[in-house]
Amino acid sequence: MRLLLSWLLCFSLAVTAEATEWQQYKTVDATSVEYRYNADKLLEVRAQTEASSTTAAFLHLLEDTANISKWAANTEKAQLLGQPDANTHIVHTYFTAIWPVSKRDMVTQSVWQQDAGSGVLTMQVSDLGEHYPKVKGYVRMQSVQGLWTLTPLPDGLLRIQYQGRADAAGKLPRFIGDKVALNALFKTFVQLRTMLKNYQQPYPGVVE
Repeated sequence: MRLLLSWLLCFSLAVTAEATEWQQYKTVDATSVEYRYNADKLLEVRAQTEASSTTAAFLHLLEDTANISKWAANTEKAQLLGQPDANTHIVHTYFTAIWPVSKRDMVTQSVWQQDAGSGVLTMQVSDLGEHYPKVKGYVRMQSVQGLWTLTPLPDGLLRIQYQGRADAAGKLPRFIGDKVALNALFKTFVQLRTMLKNYQQPYPGVVE
């Protein structure tokens, strides 16, 4: 399975250009999560961490869907639906939930590219949910968008940044969705940082 970039969690996010200032949710060591609300009181998140890792390791981790639940909080499973080219992947991701909240799913397209000079790799995630049948027992998330930025640093460190938004849809109260989103994002970044050490090997087409 390639590039599980659809995951980031059961966010209740939807953002417009008019947004409040970023506020800190939680920072522990190198991992931090921030959030802000748009004019409709909907949530956007961004997260950052640093790890002793190559850029290639991050890509390998995303491909290892068999172990996704070990690091991507609230994620149940994922399925690769298509791979138009080596840098583009269409993925169907399923999320767990605790009653009375319904399970969610989403279908996204992820495209990555790397600047050969700086080594910075970016991944753009966009929503394709409207193009695929809905799954019984899951609420299809909407308006999913995300951007990953991986920046090599001195001494073998890698800065990992994510900014994203999505509409959890359904009848999920915003205050519940916001809490779930922020908590899951922070847990994911903490676990991501830990898991990377297991994936340190070259990746085709990635410059280190």
